[in-house]
Amino acid sequence: MSSHVPIYGNFFKFEKDDVYHNRIKTYPKVEFLIFSGSAYLNNGNQKFENFHTPNGHINLYDLNVYRNLHSSSTDTQLIYPFITKNGSFNSFGTITTDSHNLDFALGDTLSSNYSLTSSITIDRYDTTLSAGKKSVLYALRNTLDYYTYLSPHYAYSSSWGEKENQKLNIVSIPSIFYGSSIQKGSVRLKYHVTGTLLAEAADSYKDGTLYQTSGSTTGSVVGVVLYNEGFIILTSSTNLGSPVHTEIYDPLQDGGGAPSATNASWHYYGVTNSAHGAPSSSFNLEFNGINYIETVTMFAHAKENQLNFSNNPTFLTGAIAKHSGSDVYHEDAEYKIKNIVSSSYKGHRDDFKPVTYISKIGIYDKDKNLIAVAGLANPVRKLEDRSYTFKLKLDI
Repeated sequence: MSSHVPIYGNFFKFEKDDVYHNRIKTYPKVEFLIFSGSAYLNNGNQKFENFHTPNGHINLYDLNVYRNLHSSSTDTQLIYPFITKNGSFNSFGTITTDSHNLDFALGDTLSSNYSLTSSITIDRYDTTLSAGKKSVLYALRNTLDYYTYLSPHYAYSSSWGEKENQKLNIVSIPSIFYGSSIQKGSVRLKYHVTGTLLAEAADSYKDGTLYQTSGSTTGSVVGVVLYNEGFIILTSSTNLGSPVHTEIYDPLQDGGGAPSATNASWHYYGVTNSAHGAPSSSFNLEFNGINYIETVTMFAHAKENQLNFSNNPTFLTGAIAKHSGSDVYHEDAEYKIKNIVSSSYKGHRDDFKPVTYISKIGIYDKDKNLIAVAGLANPVRKLEDRSYTFKLKLDI
């Protein structure tokens, strides 16, 4: 970490009690609204806020967010990553070694594109789906069995059911939305029909088990949450509502064929494909993330009788007189400093006092490389009989 504060060529070392390391634990709230084939993040319409991030997505690097396409269809203002093929064999991860060697010549430019965005995804598995197509479920098998110490409902195979033979609805949440993990007890799923709440589920006991908290089957278990991995697995396919709401839901991976009206259930929670309608249903997903922010607090001291010289050329009454020749270079060390001390009396000039103004503080590492600059909103007037301590804070 940084160890020195340089002022006009002098370095002041941070002492032991001048640098503090802290970690802030935050709980960012995230809400998704899924309706009519679109997902909306935190009730925002991102198409009007930035041009290259779809609704319900986060831009991973905040690149090309506000850049428009150029008027010419072949010329754009968008930035993009590129690599020139040479003997180093550097390439993009999406280009195979064979393709890199055979499809590109030396000197060719390999390019990719920004923006890279991320959003939630939903995988729905029906009992009739072949086992080979349940890739997400199989990838989570060991993880589900590991968390059985929290609740028996996690078990891949138990008296509660065989997840491989159940109707499942798996919501995948990328970690960029929640940070380190999802906060226990913060997950809320709401199922609306024509704006009216049909059913709601929550992890009420903070053990990862989702219980239905409102609706016709209140109190029943509808699924589990993998807090650290970012998955919500809905296992209930019980009909919701009284009377039961019926609508044409997109069956996605339920076997294909012409869609037909089916009863509302947690199996159809989060339908995002508008090809077959379902205009009456909308869904809310709410949770809090757990995110850690590392902070460094540094105290830089400007003590009495220090920092009384400025490199600003107006600090002196004129240009420094110098004498140079073939074998000597000399500057006048006795040149006068400009007196800027003001007097409260008209026509009276107050006695000279060294006055400087501190406007920036540079942070250097142990090798005297500048790694940060702290700027003050207003320069601080420094007199020789005054001392100041500046508190610098950096969030990482």
